[in-house]
Amino acid sequence: MSEPTFSIPRGMKDIEPVEMERRIWVQDRILDVLRRYGFKIVEPTPIENLETLEAKCGPDIRSEIYWFKDKAGRNLGLRFDLTVGMTRMVANRFDLPEPIKICAVAGMWRYDEPQFARYRFFHQWDAEIYGSAEPEADADAICVGMDVLENVGLREYEVRINNRKLVEGFLRRIGITQLDQVESVIRVVDKLRKIPRSAFLGELRKTGLEGSTLQRVLDFVEVSGEPDEVLSRLKEFLGGDEDQAMRGYDELVRLFDVLEGFGRVRRCILDMSTVRGIGYYDGIVFEAFDKGSEDIGAVFGGGRYDKLSQIYGKRDIPATGVAGGIERLMISLERSSAMPGLPSVPRVFVAAVNETSRRKVWDIVQRLRDKGYSVDFDLRKRSLRGQMEYADSVKIPFVVIVGPKEIARGVVKVRDTARRSEVEVEVERINEAVSASS
Repeated sequence: MSEPTFSIPRGMKDIEPVEMERRIWVQDRILDVLRRYGFKIVEPTPIENLETLEAKCGPDIRSEIYWFKDKAGRNLGLRFDLTVGMTRMVANRFDLPEPIKICAVAGMWRYDEPQFARYRFFHQWDAEIYGSAEPEADADAICVGMDVLENVGLREYEVRINNRKLVEGFLRRIGITQLDQVESVIRVVDKLRKIPRSAFLGELRKTGLEGSTLQRVLDFVEVSGEPDEVLSRLKEFLGGDEDQAMRGYDELVRLFDVLEGFGRVRRCILDMSTVRGIGYYDGIVFEAFDKGSEDIGAVFGGGRYDKLSQIYGKRDIPATGVAGGIERLMISLERSSAMPGLPSVPRVFVAAVNETSRRKVWDIVQRLRDKGYSVDFDLRKRSLRGQMEYADSVKIPFVVIVGPKEIARGVVKVRDTARRSEVEVEVERINEAVSASS
């Protein structure tokens, strides 16, 4: 029998100290934005009844998620996004005043094929607005995403916006009326920028499109550009008849009016191929991309899903939201050198010259920690030389040396390891010495 290797499961990864520091920094910046927008932080349960997860996406979702039977034989599943749980949370809460603005930053699981920037366990931030059908709510969701990117230092990005009503209405206008075919075409349209053109055309033909109908779809989904310009061009496709397509068009006009008021339109592209392939979207949809790093995928995305709450409860409320992947965002930040150099080691190491100095070391360590410094000390009873070598090996910038002679005079030595300098200071003024080079 071979020895166990204790490797991690496929599609999973360990998070080591440097990356964890960066994740915490990113999450703190995200939560800062969410709080500014008035969102309340929640976390849906990570384990749902399988029927709850299937209600959103159908039984085929079993092949894409982690699900299992518990000891009582109940079918359960690990959450694959946050929207399901958050919607379930509010669907029967008639006591909550509208609009309901809740958010979460948490991990989730999907049984996808592992690939670049995609793991089977990953983290997302998510902000949802329930109870408003107005374009201001969609604009607020888009602005949240934009401010998240700005707050972490990502500057070169664009937000691609569309409306599912407009796309579905156009497809029906040209004779694609069967719901299954409409959904199939939309799922293919979602791949326009992700696969080669020849493959894209082949997938469109598989949905039953051919001839002039295929060409009209192709001409439509390739319309993209600045909002004012595209809105003018769309009139050529839509005419002026009042139907689903025109309602979607009018919603876009109103949305961009709000975004203009927020001063955000210059980052926005109106793109007919942005459809968000998930079936529950039924209005405004959007995705943001880091320019030059589109291979990462969308750094945030979302849209309107007015009918989802009806699945989980009796409270029929319109909803819109936005979510983004933490891992993808971190890759973008690292590529653009926007990730700050965060400390991954203590700022101060307090070293004892000998055994009699150790009690004073503990006192100094606690004093500095109480003042907010990251401080470590020797846990192995090493010699002073051994302590200094350890502090140097992990690149701790300051070492406070505590010896019996210095204790008697109420002072310590503070060594700046980068400058190779050393000063003698009073114990009460240690914090001044270690902050002088901050």
